[in-house]
Parts: sequence; structure tokens; C-alpha cells
Amino acid sequence: MNKKQISDLADRPHARILNVEEARNLVADGWAAADLHVHTLHSYDVIPTRQVDPLTLYQKARRLGMTYIAFTDHDSMDAYDQMGWTREGLVPAVEVKILDPKKVGHTVHINVFALDRGQFCEILKIARLAQDLERLVAYLKDEHLRFTFNHPFWHEPGEKLNLRAICDIVELFPVLEYNMGRIARINKQALRLAQARGRRIVATTDTHVGEIGRAFTIARGGTFVEFFDQIQIGQSFIVPADLNISRLKKETTIRIRQLFDKAGWLYPKDSLAIDTGSAILDGIIARLANARPDTPGFAKKILEIILEAASRSGIPGSLYFRSQRNLADQISGLLESKEIAA
Repeated sequence: MNKKQISDLADRPHARILNVEEARNLVADGWAAADLHVHTLHSYDVIPTRQVDPLTLYQKARRLGMTYIAFTDHDSMDAYDQMGWTREGLVPAVEVKILDPKKVGHTVHINVFALDRGQFCEILKIARLAQDLERLVAYLKDEHLRFTFNHPFWHEPGEKLNLRAICDIVELFPVLEYNMGRIARINKQALRLAQARGRRIVATTDTHVGEIGRAFTIARGGTFVEFFDQIQIGQSFIVPADLNISRLKKETTIRIRQLFDKAGWLYPKDSLAIDTGSAILDGIIARLANARPDTPGFAKKILEIILEAASRSGIPGSLYFRSQRNLADQISGLLESKEIAA
């Protein structure tokens, strides 16, 4: 691709989605790339293996050409305490959870970038004690922090998704997320909502198993703040990926094997919650992960065989995808209503 072709690509007013080759050409021409949603072993739902050690992930991201690396662990910035806060291209970040019972009714996840330890503590205080989404967003804006609304159509297990609230609170966020952990139809609805409300989009992996850089965002910017500000004004591209049956089966199998191979863990975890996309599998895995250390080895091996067989069968994944397609239909119907689309 010559310089004119690169220039034409960068000047496209629409179709802000690129393939990997197009993205590489822009990076070679000086654009920056970042996967802005990555979990390390410091997240409660990540198995603590070498693949998700912060330094390992950082080095992998640099090899893959990521200009900026942001670790977004759940309500934790321990990854930065472990490896330092000032490495080249490293952006201090966190994924904060907030349950605002009045305005939303289910838990919302927000990625916050380029913050310090003091700001992190204040964010947690607002999220956990005040439980006020508008107050949290006001604080982020007052502190000139950059932030995104993660996987907008997701909720914690056991919660009821309030779709109408999502369409209301989206006005609070400048940027929504196209998430590799969601199916294509759900991600397309996130794109649709963003376009209808004049919001911008980033593409992320939200990886919990070390697959950093499988999806990412491209923009100009010599600093992270410049990079994100280009995203906020729509001068960016995404290289997205979606969840499919094959990817779900592969990731679930990886997690099951890592769960049983505790010799490969870097340190023990007192409790571990896994989101495989199947409530049945998640329940079994959670009970196994938190089982007593003296649980007989043969019992664990039998469970491992059963869980892997269930995952490979595709049945749990198919059931999960059916539920997600039903959700996509609900979202589509809501977005088509005159009340929401206005």
C-alpha cells in the first residue's frame, strides 16, 4: 500500500472498521494502536498463570506493535504496583464496577485511563459507597480522565438487564466498546447505539487468558491523551473481533486445563470465579476452584474429563449463543422504537 492509499484510507468519512493488514499500514505510517481492555492475574476471575502475568502481557503487546498498553483489572491496580507505573507506552488503568440501584439497577463496567493511585481510591469510594453513576462520571470529567462504557449490554450473573436504562445512561459516556467477548450481533447493536447517539467506539479483547492484541483501536497520537482524544472526535479506526462458538470452546478448554494444573499457577487464589458463557459450567468450575485442598486427585481428574468433554461438545456454547441471540433481538426491537432512536 502506497502513501496515497494510506492517505485515502485515513480520510474515509465512513466505514471506520479496518482489517489487520490495513491497520498495520497505518501503524507503519505513524498511527498508534492499543487494546484498551486487558485483564492480568490480578483480576479475581483470572487464573494466575505466566500467560497473564503483567510483564509477560506487556512484552507481548510490544512485540505485537501495540503503542499503548492498558491493564484494566477489576477494581484493582495491583498490576502497576507489581511492574511499575512508568514503562514506555504503559497507561495506568482500571475496570471499575458500579451498581447504581436508582438509575440503572444492574452493574455497569467502566474503564478509566491515565489515573493515579489517589484518583483510583476516590473512584472506588464513589462506586462502592455512593453507588451513584452520574456522580462518578462527573468526577471523571472534573479530573479530566478518559473513560469508556464497557460491553454495554452485559450484566452480572443473577442481575436483570435494564435495556432502557442503558439507552439513557449512554449519554454519559463519550466512547462505547466493541468487545471480543460478545457475539457479533450484540457488538453490532453496540455500534448501532453509538451511531444513533453520536458516541465513539473502541475495539478491545477483554482477554482473561492472555490474548492481548486480537482486537484493537487505531488513532494518531504521540501521547495516550492525544490518542484517546482522537478517538473521542471520531478520528480513529477499529480492528474488531467477535465471540464465536470455536473461540468460546477454545477459551473454556484453556481455562479448565489451567484450573486443574495448579502447578502452573504463580500463586494460589483463595477464590476464583470464571465466566465461560455457561451458567452450568461456571457453577461447577467455581465449586471446584474453591474446593478443599484435600479433595481426592481422582475425583478432580474425573471432573476435568467431564468438563472438557462438555466444553468440546459445544452444547453449553450453543445454549449460551441462543440466549445471546435472543438478547440481540430484544436490543434491536428497543433501538427501533421511536422513543429510543430519537
